[in-house]
Amino acid sequence: MGIARRQFLQAGLTSLMGWQLLTRDRVAFAAEQYIRQAQGTKRKRSLLIGINQYEGKDESSLGGLALRGCINDVELQKELLIYRFGFAPQDIITLTDRDATRANITNAITEQIAETLPDDLVVIHFSGYGSRLGDYNTLVPVDGGSPQNADKNPESLRDITEQEWQGWLQEIATDRILNVIDAGYYYPNTSVVGNFRLRSRMGLKQWQPAIAKDSSPLPTETAAIKAVTSIGTTLRAANDNMLCLDAQWAGFSSGAFTYALVQQLWQIMPATTINIVMSNVVNTLDRRIMHNDDLPIDKQIGNMWLGDASKLKAIATKTFDFLPVVDLSADGVITGVNSDHRTGDIYLAGLPITVLSNYGVGAIFNVTTNELVNEAATNQVSANALPNSKATVQLKSYSGFNGKVEILGDRNLSSRLEAGQLVQEVMRSIPRNVKLAIAIDAGLSKIERIDATSALSILPNMFGVNANEQGADCLFGTQSASYGLFTIGHIPILGSFGSVGESVGVAIKRLQPFLESLLAAKLIRITENQASSQLNVRATFKAIVGVDARSVTLASKVAARASLISDNNLNNTIRTKPITIGDRLECQIENFGEYPLYTRIFCLDSRSKLLTPNFISPPYASDGIIPPATTLTIPYPKAPINWSVSAPKGAVDVHVVISRSPLLEVANSLEKSQRQASSLNGLISIASPLQVAQALLIDLDRAGKPSSFGVAVNASDTWMLDVQQWATFNFNYEVA
Repeated sequence: MGIARRQFLQAGLTSLMGWQLLTRDRVAFAAEQYIRQAQGTKRKRSLLIGINQYEGKDESSLGGLALRGCINDVELQKELLIYRFGFAPQDIITLTDRDATRANITNAITEQIAETLPDDLVVIHFSGYGSRLGDYNTLVPVDGGSPQNADKNPESLRDITEQEWQGWLQEIATDRILNVIDAGYYYPNTSVVGNFRLRSRMGLKQWQPAIAKDSSPLPTETAAIKAVTSIGTTLRAANDNMLCLDAQWAGFSSGAFTYALVQQLWQIMPATTINIVMSNVVNTLDRRIMHNDDLPIDKQIGNMWLGDASKLKAIATKTFDFLPVVDLSADGVITGVNSDHRTGDIYLAGLPITVLSNYGVGAIFNVTTNELVNEAATNQVSANALPNSKATVQLKSYSGFNGKVEILGDRNLSSRLEAGQLVQEVMRSIPRNVKLAIAIDAGLSKIERIDATSALSILPNMFGVNANEQGADCLFGTQSASYGLFTIGHIPILGSFGSVGESVGVAIKRLQPFLESLLAAKLIRITENQASSQLNVRATFKAIVGVDARSVTLASKVAARASLISDNNLNNTIRTKPITIGDRLECQIENFGEYPLYTRIFCLDSRSKLLTPNFISPPYASDGIIPPATTLTIPYPKAPINWSVSAPKGAVDVHVVISRSPLLEVANSLEKSQRQASSLNGLISIASPLQVAQALLIDLDRAGKPSSFGVAVNASDTWMLDVQQWATFNFNYEVA
């Protein structure tokens, strides 16, 4: 099959880059004509399958709850393929809900087999239930049947085995196949975990696959059920014993894996390695959703990869620079325009999930054009079909991924919007009324849930929601008959559980400091902007480990849209192993610009305590100032105090905030905590975390205003943050 089959996204995803700036109506003609002239018969084809509503009289008959995000997964992938990677709409087949029968899926793949030629590119995606039947991992079509009713007639189950699926793919003429599976096989005797529904249905131990009776078997169908032979690149949300999550965010649902993957692919750049793409996906899931103490990042990446594990390391470290991939990332795309070409629709799937779920009206974007695409397409479409100048737009409203925008500036200017134009963030709008959503565990009694809702409504900036029904930031429930807090993936938050017999109202009041710390961490996370920041800065996070004090780089990150930093320096390493108590940490910040920068570091540990290093002050770090063309090491190497790793064990989130303006409000807010500090490990617990987080947003808001765009923003409603003025990098590590 050649080397392309064995290469993750290199031979697949980067060759998708190209025609993302044409209008949707003209993509089909322009892309197909250009591709066939320039590349002969090469073509891009896709089959996207998403099933929320399975056949059955009620949810219990499925062995699981109805799903909510699978059709959105199809939409996420479809928009990505058309606008980011130049697929023609007529070359994308979608099967959703009742149309996603086993027969229709088989026929659609048969069509791919019949029409695909060597060197064509094929993307196939499945979102829905998976299961475990007998010795087989399976995908469940909409008419898959119910295991509860199959004890006497196992053949009534019409699942597609993993072996069958791969066998079907082998019949497709090209080896350039990307196969994405957002379904799980492991069913833990429950359909919900934390604030998520599971994409796995109950299984059946006594079962053997049978060839479908309602359609002609594919040539290798009988042989395919015997063993899994991977073809192309298969990425999956979960392996045998991992959970696959159907996620409810603020205003929309999706597969947790699909959104994390799609968001990374909107931002992908030529110098980004495969390992970095997948490590960012895993980190997104690991940090906020289903933290796994037992699997380091490299093992989790391996579990999401179906293929020859011995070749994974070599494949994953390659980049995309051997293909003509344009140096352009995107936070979203213009999907439609009104007749005046000044207002239109925007799709924002390139923003991180934490940011998108808490975005504010008033955000500003630059509309960008791909000159390489425009030049190539000039001979295929008229000049009027292409964007004739760049524009700046403001977000007027949004819900979920979708919003409305309007061009800023004089109406007499020649700027105009066209469907297919990509957008990049210029100013981030963050509502000042961001609140913490606490899911109330459905396992509590009705009276307990009512009491919890009432108690939370009294707390400022907090509110309760029904678990598994709405997006949330944490979960209130019980463990060993005591009330406390969990992550949304149902990981207990250390120290939050009280005594047995405590009332709900007393527990909520006791938990207020935890909740305020979680809200503070949420506000800081909303400032993460590595993908959109334009600061010329790099931050490198290191651990000094072992008796020989070896320096191990955990991660190195730069602002993706910085102008003075080589692309070869983008995210050059990732964390693979946990560190231990007693190891030391170090952060190096390199300023490549011509003006001084200022920094603060915030850490959130497994107790949900917000901490900050107590040595960003003279003489240890020159008060957090990084002069032009210099590197600041925190803590100062010769300082008498170390940044030591201490208990408790678990995951720690680190946010390095770097600004062109002094963070004066933050300094004032931290003054009391620093005076009272008695920590020996260099970190201090922030006494008023919410006040400090709000001070950070005040500082970043002051650094840049939208007045230069002719925009008046109500300062009492939103913070407006200029991506040229700040960068917030996230690092995380595991204390073993």
